[in-house]
Amino acid sequence: MNPFEYHEPATLEAASELLVHYGRDAAALAGGTALLVDMRHAELQPRHVVSLWKIPGLGALQSNGSYQIGALLTVTELGDSLGAPALEGLREAARSLGSLQIQNLATVGGNICKASPGADLVPPLLCLDARLALQSAGAQRETPLDGFLTGPDQTALAPGELLVSIHVPQPPPRTGTAFLKIMRRQALDCSIVSVCARITMDSDGITCREARIGLAAVAPNPFRAKTAEAVLAGSRINDAAIREAAHVARSESRPITDVRASAQYRGLLIRELVERAIRLAAERARKEA
Repeated sequence: MNPFEYHEPATLEAASELLVHYGRDAAALAGGTALLVDMRHAELQPRHVVSLWKIPGLGALQSNGSYQIGALLTVTELGDSLGAPALEGLREAARSLGSLQIQNLATVGGNICKASPGADLVPPLLCLDARLALQSAGAQRETPLDGFLTGPDQTALAPGELLVSIHVPQPPPRTGTAFLKIMRRQALDCSIVSVCARITMDSDGITCREARIGLAAVAPNPFRAKTAEAVLAGSRINDAAIREAAHVARSESRPITDVRASAQYRGLLIRELVERAIRLAAERARKEA
């Protein structure tokens, strides 16, 4: 690891100014579970590391029907703090992310801003229509998570801009979510494929009023399979509709062959996991009726 200067600003404005001043030579530090690994492997070599941990309020979680998740909330805290049954998919994703030691350090904001193709928290947050609060020294803005990731390790953050919090709106009644993930071993490994489904049922308990399907590790970034979602919306949740949605989700994906799995194997997993996630989310939605 190359030498670097360590900064501990006490405000968002000061952190933003440092990032702007040092530009490409600077990196923001949250949990460090990705940044420090990249630095050790010389994939990133910042000369200035800007820690966010002295900035107050970034690790808070507020709940009043909807959720306001601070960017520095750890993955462990996220998994332990979500009580709503409709957020079970997000809770499952948090508890499957790496080992307990990693969960104790990794942050929600860091998992998003790393923009990894296999980011575990992104599919459920996409399914929950999450929005991001972003702030720089001179401005604040809010943007949907959907579209924020622009490529592997790339986001729509402007220079000096920081992710402050993630807003998850209150899910509609009769909503269920489910997250499923396949990896080569039970912890400390990246996903081969991960899937989250969110199903909101009509009052009849049979018809899908609204659907979300999020996938990771099968495209340059996690994404929503919106054509597959349209197959389910307004339809009865039955075997034929579920199979068609899974088939369409596979066609929307762009899996690759790498050291973890072949593209062909990932394609098989997509169909299987999407089917399972839809069934489980629909079952949970019916219990919330």
